[in-house]
Amino acid sequence: MTSVRTRVFAALLAAVPTAGLLAVASPAQAATLDITVKSVSISKSVFVLGSKAGCQKFTITAVTSEPIPTAGYKIAGVGADINAPSGKTVNGGQFAQVGSTATYKGTFKMCGTDAAGRYTVNVYGAQLGAGDDEPELTNVVSKKIYLKRPSKLTLNAAPEPVVKGKKLTAKGVLKVNGKVLGGAKVKVYFKPAGATTFTYKGTATTNGKGVYSKKFTATKSGVWQVVYAGSTARNGATAVDGVKVK
Repeated sequence: MTSVRTRVFAALLAAVPTAGLLAVASPAQAATLDITVKSVSISKSVFVLGSKAGCQKFTITAVTSEPIPTAGYKIAGVGADINAPSGKTVNGGQFAQVGSTATYKGTFKMCGTDAAGRYTVNVYGAQLGAGDDEPELTNVVSKKIYLKRPSKLTLNAAPEPVVKGKKLTAKGVLKVNGKVLGGAKVKVYFKPAGATTFTYKGTATTNGKGVYSKKFTATKSGVWQVVYAGSTARNGATAVDGVKVK
């Protein structure tokens, strides 16, 4: 059998230390069963939670090439290890088989107290015989999910109204998880009255107080928009403000 160290999926079934099941260098090295995990889907892949927020549940569904036999095995089925941005296995467990089909489902949760960033979900099948110490594994299918902190962006385009040809300033504050964020890029767009799309006008950078500011020449009445794209650990944000040019 493949030499592995125990992980979450096996730990829940075999009462061994919770440290994760996959210690192989690649899925190819892990595959010892003829049965394969054909597909994996996740009900929700992006979670926006403040560090003091509660939890949100999500479901992982896996389909194997055929049902994994259970008779005579201590472990038999499909499960997942969920690895944090640090690479440490922090969650996981065995899925429930849907009837006698080759479909397996597991319900898990992400919480605001978890570290923000990109998580790796490793889904695989396993069998552990009654007289064996280590399980045999299928291939591994990996998916990504993200825990992002909420962002809030403000915009004040002033003065308003503004005289045509004069300068106006697009200014505001960016906060992430309730705290100001410095050194972040925000893009500024403008949509003239009567138009249907925004046009890119420039980029501003927030200072140490989370404040951005950029000047433009007023030409037409319309709506100004600022956009923070976010990151793997921060949610994006948008703000708008209408300005009349006279």
